[in-house]
Amino acid sequence: MFRPCVSLMTIVLVTALTLLLGCCTAWPFSIIEPVEFTVYQSGDHISVALDLENLPGVTKVNYYWYGEFDDMLREFVEEKLALVATAKSNPAFGGKILIPEEAIGTYRLLAVAEQGGRQSQHESLAIFDEILIQIEPNAELLEIDFQTDKPLRLGRASGTRVYDQVDFLGKTFELPVIGRFSDGITRSLRAQSTGTTYHSTDDNIISVNSNGMLRLVGNGETMVTVKNRNQDATLDILVEVNDEPNHPPVSDPGKTQTVFAGARVILNGLTSYDPDGGSLQYHWEQVRGSKVPLLDPYSAQAKFLAPFVVEERLFRFTLRVTDIQGADSLPASVDVIITP
Repeated sequence: MFRPCVSLMTIVLVTALTLLLGCCTAWPFSIIEPVEFTVYQSGDHISVALDLENLPGVTKVNYYWYGEFDDMLREFVEEKLALVATAKSNPAFGGKILIPEEAIGTYRLLAVAEQGGRQSQHESLAIFDEILIQIEPNAELLEIDFQTDKPLRLGRASGTRVYDQVDFLGKTFELPVIGRFSDGITRSLRAQSTGTTYHSTDDNIISVNSNGMLRLVGNGETMVTVKNRNQDATLDILVEVNDEPNHPPVSDPGKTQTVFAGARVILNGLTSYDPDGGSLQYHWEQVRGSKVPLLDPYSAQAKFLAPFVVEERLFRFTLRVTDIQGADSLPASVDVIITP
């Protein structure tokens, strides 16, 4: 059970950090290069630089690339690491960073500082900044394809309630859309930020949102058309599932919270609901901020201890819920703003 009080160790840590960094001082730690929302090309080496004037004790800064919707709780940190910079780097704690060749669309560049080794020892310390940049390949899109069977047949004429099967109306899943480019690289085009648009010829059978998430609405045949740049592709879809009426659940992760470092944070999804009155399964993900140790990510109320920050920082979480028949909500997000 999660205890309502902050542990003595945490109190001591936060107190020590407060004395070290100054009671009410907001120390700068921000990415000044590249500039947020600038457009860069896949495979480019770009300069990174920080403003961390007078911030004491920083020994190194780790830079990470994350996709727009990557779940930090699930991703392997080592695979996202792009650069380790120290005071001896040029510039100090900066340098050159490689944009992944396969990148396209909106990406997050995250810089996380370590202070005298404490970053690895105390998860409640978070000195970081992140920006969003747009990445475009310097290559022509030759073809759009789907990494799935064609035509795509979903479900069965009848079946039992199996969570890992598409057996009921309301099921939601991601459409795997890829693009083959003239530089020989295959890139994912599912996200709207890559320039992709979607259209279903019959929303009463399959509906699709702007980020390529399909929802089973009814039985029958339909066609989904995908467009990006000067290319388009179509996918025929046949839906044959149990036609028992089932409305998809609705995810509600609560309202934006503003808390102080060291406070207990509860992500409250209790107001999510199933229109049919059934029970729900929950799944929380983290998509912004430095990684936090989230307790109970598969419960209605996930929890974490607000880390110590040197400046006001935003942490974003998404919630999806699933009903007893396997129908899913679309993801909904909530922000937690942590202040020193």
